[in-house]
Amino acid sequence: MQIQPKTQAQLFQVLVITIFWVLCGAFFAIYKCVTYDFTLQEFIFIVPKHLPLGEFLIINLIGPSIGGLTGGSILVLVLNEILQKKSYWYFLLVNILFFFVFIFTLNTLVSYFFYYKNEIAESGNSIRTAIQLLVLDPYAIRNIITWLIIAFLTLQGLKIYEKYGPGTLFSMFLGKFHRPREVERAFMFLDLSNSTSLAERLGHVQFFALLRDFYFDVTDPVLNSRGEIYQYVGDEVVVAWHPKKAVSEGPDCVACFFRIEGAMHKRKRYYQQKYGIVPAFKAAVHYGTVVVGEIGVIKREIVYSGDILNTTSRMMEQCKHHDQKLIVSRKLIDFISEEKLDSYQLESLGKMPLRGKSQEVEMYGVKGNL
Repeated sequence: MQIQPKTQAQLFQVLVITIFWVLCGAFFAIYKCVTYDFTLQEFIFIVPKHLPLGEFLIINLIGPSIGGLTGGSILVLVLNEILQKKSYWYFLLVNILFFFVFIFTLNTLVSYFFYYKNEIAESGNSIRTAIQLLVLDPYAIRNIITWLIIAFLTLQGLKIYEKYGPGTLFSMFLGKFHRPREVERAFMFLDLSNSTSLAERLGHVQFFALLRDFYFDVTDPVLNSRGEIYQYVGDEVVVAWHPKKAVSEGPDCVACFFRIEGAMHKRKRYYQQKYGIVPAFKAAVHYGTVVVGEIGVIKREIVYSGDILNTTSRMMEQCKHHDQKLIVSRKLIDFISEEKLDSYQLESLGKMPLRGKSQEVEMYGVKGNL
């Protein structure tokens, strides 16, 4: 069974969270072994509970491993999906409450089975002893607070990951955008049709809500087409593809448009009931060389710059003129190869000049089945 690209990205997030938690667990385990001896007036290394160091490390890594894998899976696959349309503070509150209960339960179980099981069983009042050792003990309280901080950092990391996307985020960490460089990219400009009349009909607040719902429903088809949402510009979405991802199993940069059509078709009843219309849209896809780099001082952005962006935008303007929903350039077809486009109907629109450009661009209309 093939795993969808979106699911692959989510599983990667869970893996990163698990590794992060395990590394934090290893650090805190070593930290617990270092203490200051006031008699000797120096730091000494003593493993708590008089356990062998290896055993102590394993015990301290069990909780983070389970916490990162299970808690990370629930966060990424369940809570993040459910709370995507909620405010940041609502998202934060629900997740912190979840992690508090989760961490408290996990910390209590690990401490009980590996440290205090015999002591609690042999005490005269086992319930009171359990509460004292597992809940009220300063060590237990410190542990819970520490891991709640780790959970908070995890939530912020997830939001940053969503902001920049996996490829862009790791490239930023590696400093790849510090200096401008040329890269090959496929771009799709996707524009909501009749947006001006829709805004007048619905009002600005309802139109904004429509845009938010539309962008939300566009996201999964883009992710499952291995694309990255580069930016939202008013009622327009700009999607970018790395060359290898643009032609994988598809080609995905063309299939993406029809996946979005399929998503709108499935949500047709929702849009009809809430807004009285089903969003229609048009798009253009082009391929070429652009310059990418980081710009800005107070607010930094990763920006693509180049002629193909302007060309793609001008191509999209031709959709209405030629009564086409999707237009692609000859350059994109040459890059993909016509054999991979056999499942689509291509209609040659010929070479034509575009507004603001001296050279003519050969374009094709593309049709396909939902």
